[in-house]
Amino acid sequence: MADDVVGRGHTRFVDQGRQLAERMYEAFNRRDAAAAEDIFASNFYSHPLAASGWECVQRAWQRMWDQHPALEVTLKDLVADNQRVATRTEMVGFADGSTATMLEMFTFENDHIVELWGLSAKPQTKS
Repeated sequence: MADDVVGRGHTRFVDQGRQLAERMYEAFNRRDAAAAEDIFASNFYSHPLAASGWECVQRAWQRMWDQHPALEVTLKDLVADNQRVATRTEMVGFADGSTATMLEMFTFENDHIVELWGLSAKPQTKS
C-alpha cells in the first residue's frame, strides 16, 4: 500500500514537471512574456543569467525575440524525477540561420519553477 502512495506521488510530480516545461516553452514560442509570472516563482533563480525573479526571464526572452524574431524552441526530451526536470530542446530560427541544442534542468515547487541551470551547444549554421 505504501508503495502505491509513493508511486502515485512520484507520477504526480513527473506530470507536474512535464506540464511546467511544456508551459515554459509554449509561452516562449507564443512570445508571451507575461506568462513568466505564472510559470516562475517570485524567488526564482537562473544560474545561466545569474539573476533572480521571474522578471529576469521576461527580460531574457524579450532580448532573444528582439535579436531573433523567428526563434522557436522544440522540446525533444524530458526526464523528470520528484521535483526536478531535465530537458533537451532544439532552437531554430536564429537570424543567421543557425540552430542550437539547449540542455536545461530546473527544480519546482507549488507549480512554479524555482531554480534553473542551462547549457547551449554552439549554434551551427545550416547549409
